[in-house]
Amino acid sequence: MTKPAVSLLLILFFANCDEKSIIVGSSKTSIYDSGGELMPEQAAFDVNFYDLNLRVEPERKWIGGSLGMICTATKPLDVVVLQLDTLMKISRISGLKGSDLKWKHIDGLVIIYPDKPVKVNNRFFAKIEYSGHPLEAKEPKRFSWSDGFYWAKTESGLPWIGNVSVLNGADIWWPCKDHPSDEPDSMAINITVPSDLMCVSSGQLKEIRDAGNGKTEYRWFVNNPINNYNISVNIGHYTVIQDTIHSLGKVRDATYYVLDYNETVAREHFKEARTVIRVLEHYFGPYQWWEDGYKLVQAPYLGMEHQTAVTYGNKFRIYDKSKSRNIYGFIDYIILHETAHEWWGNSITACDPADVWIHEGFGTYTEVLYVEYLLGYDLSIDYFIQKRRGIGNRKAIVGPRNQNYWGFSDAYNKGAWIIHTLRNVIDDNELFFKTLKGFAVDNAKGIVCTEDVRDYFAEKTGIDLTKFFDQYLFNRKIPILEYAQENGQFYYRWVGAINEFDMPINLLVNKSEKRIYPTIVAQSISIPEYATVEVKDWEYLIIKKENEDLLTGAAISASN
Repeated sequence: MTKPAVSLLLILFFANCDEKSIIVGSSKTSIYDSGGELMPEQAAFDVNFYDLNLRVEPERKWIGGSLGMICTATKPLDVVVLQLDTLMKISRISGLKGSDLKWKHIDGLVIIYPDKPVKVNNRFFAKIEYSGHPLEAKEPKRFSWSDGFYWAKTESGLPWIGNVSVLNGADIWWPCKDHPSDEPDSMAINITVPSDLMCVSSGQLKEIRDAGNGKTEYRWFVNNPINNYNISVNIGHYTVIQDTIHSLGKVRDATYYVLDYNETVAREHFKEARTVIRVLEHYFGPYQWWEDGYKLVQAPYLGMEHQTAVTYGNKFRIYDKSKSRNIYGFIDYIILHETAHEWWGNSITACDPADVWIHEGFGTYTEVLYVEYLLGYDLSIDYFIQKRRGIGNRKAIVGPRNQNYWGFSDAYNKGAWIIHTLRNVIDDNELFFKTLKGFAVDNAKGIVCTEDVRDYFAEKTGIDLTKFFDQYLFNRKIPILEYAQENGQFYYRWVGAINEFDMPINLLVNKSEKRIYPTIVAQSISIPEYATVEVKDWEYLIIKKENEDLLTGAAISASN
């Protein structure tokens, strides 16, 4: 389906007794995307609870049921606006006592009129009944996924279904306030499927019901705030594997759902989750979702960080040194990376798509820290250097907010390298890791922007990080360190950097560490005349460039 962009101001008219116009967006976002500018009508309420009830018919590639929503008015509320893809058809919307409400479904927007205006701090309830054939996902490439439903088949020919809704948003399959700034406090997810299949979703499995006519209902409940895109349905002929994970002195339950013919390999392979959780809690503090559990669910795509139901499609592969995506022969990076998102993405959620590096940069750097924890710093750098080659550097990581700006291309590898650079700017591992864990704990189950990361690290370390973040996050260019060496002097300066950029870096002078403080003005330090000087570019995201012009043409400020 082609999804139209919204013009400068898309104005929808609801044909009521008095026509009301609703301003719903800008030219730089689409009503079908997750995020973008928050409509004034949506800013007027907070979602408290969703109650999703669906029937899934695999052979028809069809879903149908209802979504109940409770919200609280933060401003006087005379209209409630949600999103739902036009592939889904609404049949009825009712209020708290079952009475019909007036509504309109236009271009992906669901406009609901309460019987009477809702006062500030009062609650509003609506039940939306709908059905349809949801957006179908494209066949995934080796290291990718696409939004939509995956209507796959197992090797034995049974239905195997999963879904992803990151970019297009959860509204491709259920009606919601589709914006990262508002997470429901809790959610019920009740899915009915053919009885020879099982349905797995986020949260705790509360009940399995016989729904009659060869159908079974799986009732899941999420006890914590959850972002819309983290809600998924996973349907297949699953075998259930029970495991335990030691978490900060307590023994916790973990559950793995795998296709029946993969049980033997999965039972051994998924033991890695024990180590993953232990290491991640070491760096980032407690796993926040034990009340809702920890699950790995086999899926027909590579993987996704669905909260408490991490989906896994890496075919139980362990990468060795001969592979381009190696992690030294014992790590399944999908288990590791997607579980890292339980901290970076699920617990700590970016305030806008423009800040998605907070999810992916910290998630990718988690891989590096995991290798460091188990194999040591040198091997972690060896692994990390490979990721440097994946930096495209085509645009700034953090762009304009409220416009569905996704810096995905560099959010992962460049984002991770920025964090590593920050670590070495701080130049105190104990302080860095204390601050990193503090940020994860202090902001648990919260929504943050890039500026929040900057300000927290600045406060805890006492370092002004304004220019650092401006250079690396809000600017595309990687700074270049120009240098030259002659007659017992080492000359250096930053080029291609923003004004007043003054990031310090460490050198090795005859293998002894020396810290310098470059600016955009050329400087020099005294060194032994025939010293060997190494720029530690494995600790900083920089480009180093020898430039003999520094020896002749530059005004040099000497510093020892």
